[in-house]
Amino acid sequence: MKPYCIYTLGLILMACATLTACMEEEDAELQTQLVVEGWIEDGGYPVVLLGETHAIDAGMQNIENYIVRWGKVTISDGTDSVVLTGGYDNDFFPPYKYTTFKMTGQAGKTYTLTAEYRGQKATAVTTIPHPIELDSLHVVRSESDTLFYIKAFFEDNPDERNYYGLFSKRHEKDKAFLLSFMGVFSNEVIPTHVAADVYCGTSVYTEADRNASAYFKKGDLVQVKLCHIDQASYEFWKSYSNLNHLSSNMFFPYTNDLESNIRGGKGYWCGYGASTLSVSIR
Repeated sequence: MKPYCIYTLGLILMACATLTACMEEEDAELQTQLVVEGWIEDGGYPVVLLGETHAIDAGMQNIENYIVRWGKVTISDGTDSVVLTGGYDNDFFPPYKYTTFKMTGQAGKTYTLTAEYRGQKATAVTTIPHPIELDSLHVVRSESDTLFYIKAFFEDNPDERNYYGLFSKRHEKDKAFLLSFMGVFSNEVIPTHVAADVYCGTSVYTEADRNASAYFKKGDLVQVKLCHIDQASYEFWKSYSNLNHLSSNMFFPYTNDLESNIRGGKGYWCGYGASTLSVSIR
């Protein structure tokens, strides 16, 4: 069985903290919305995390209160439809996922997600682009003798409009593939022969090096994943990258809401044409 590739970023927690930011102060009621974190990779099974938003003034509660365990999640490829099965999985955050072994992602196909819970309904559509293979990885020493980043090399087709996301995962340190700093880009701004920088990603649930820089360290075994994505997925990850890296800058605050391809809710449903290589930091 092909191992799962985890891209989750704790979006359910983020949505719980930002719901009121996109509501006018005059609104009499704050409606609860479904929050969807979902992806399907070429050759992989669909994975969906489902939760609900809560208003800031409701107070931050136990994460268990935000997880939707009894929702109905359906995936369709235009020919077949499959209802996903929910269950606990501590490799995810929040630790409850919906998945199925009855449908495998295929490059070039379009997949529709429908999530339903207590009268709420959220839908989204994504396409899995064909994977672009990583040619090689090269470790680069930073100004420090103990900190490193990685160069990822691949070939882009300039005759197509392509969108990319670069993710990394450190063995025994990260449960998830985490978005690299400045790791989302289109081929509008890159040459045909691409040499992209890959840095260590961060997350609300990264277990190690919470206060570290974005660099890798000696001894790290790093998987780098190049994801070929559609435009809607690009818009989501680009807005997440901006939020993650600009919101803490007091001179250039970033206050825009996250982009979303979820109709009737928040979050993302993304298809990935993925290529992965590993390298040891020595």
